[in-house]
Amino acid sequence: MKVAVGLSGGVDSAVCTLLLKRAGYSPVGVFLRMHRVGCEEEAARRAAGELGIPFYIKDMTKAFEAQVMAPFAAMYKRGETPNPCILCNPAVKFRGLLEAADALGCERIATGHYAAIDEHTGLICRIPGQEKDQSYMLYGLDAACRRRLLLPLGQMADKEAVRAEAAKMGLSAVGKKDSLDICFLEPGCSHGAFIEAYTGSPPAPGLIVDPAGRVLGEHEGICHYTVGQRRGLGVAASERLYVSALEPETNRVVLGPKDAILADTVVLRDPVLHAPLPEKGLTAKVRYRDKDTAVAVEQAGEELILWFETPKSAPAPGQSAVIYGGNRVLGGGIIAKAIKKV
Repeated sequence: MKVAVGLSGGVDSAVCTLLLKRAGYSPVGVFLRMHRVGCEEEAARRAAGELGIPFYIKDMTKAFEAQVMAPFAAMYKRGETPNPCILCNPAVKFRGLLEAADALGCERIATGHYAAIDEHTGLICRIPGQEKDQSYMLYGLDAACRRRLLLPLGQMADKEAVRAEAAKMGLSAVGKKDSLDICFLEPGCSHGAFIEAYTGSPPAPGLIVDPAGRVLGEHEGICHYTVGQRRGLGVAASERLYVSALEPETNRVVLGPKDAILADTVVLRDPVLHAPLPEKGLTAKVRYRDKDTAVAVEQAGEELILWFETPKSAPAPGQSAVIYGGNRVLGGGIIAKAIKKV
């Protein structure tokens, strides 16, 4: 069976391909060209040669700009903290891989994500004990995509096991560093610098205030801040302060004590649900490296409301909350607002 593999040039996709070959599949390497920063096209081509598989390039630059770069800039300008991978996966990366698979006559697709597909439900699931779980990043994939998806790294214990496999087979990708979350930023380029260059307008300076509105200092654009941030605030204070809110309508950055960034309720926009939600046994996380917390979920029109059993620290608008039933991904959405614990 032919499988279109997203071949990025890194060690994860290379070992993913190796595992597919061992399982009897016929992988076809597909490099998705999305932006020019740190382009790994030649590394991906080299990996395909080492693995002895065909290699194709699929141009997704226009889709990447429209679906990732433009929303990224717009969300930061309105005081949100987007996750580019969450934006990219359903709209660009997996869409491009599916289109390439159809053009190349491949029945299935595969990527080097650290997750698995539940064989009974067809849902994305995490592997208990797997150190680098990426199921959070895949919550936006629809059923049609998941039915064709293979995730071979679900059988690997951790990144070191993947690197060891690559070393044993002499793959040049063994020494490649992990890719950055914001892959399209030039090295050393800040969010603000990118937004200024991309939009043609510099971020507007404004005031830094406390919860009562007292002025603590000035900022050079709310895009330089995110809820929960405590470093680089440029404000001297007798207590440790955190960014508790960003106010795009007044262009203010609000700082408060640690208690001010706790929230027990989160409202999600653009929600996706892959299965009916049970009344009990649900958990959710509000960022990639967050730990699960027990949660109750209520649907309110086109939004989901998440009620956390234990307050979460700094749920940031623009990030995603992902809902789990055990180890299965049941859905998620973009955080529109967090309601502070009273």
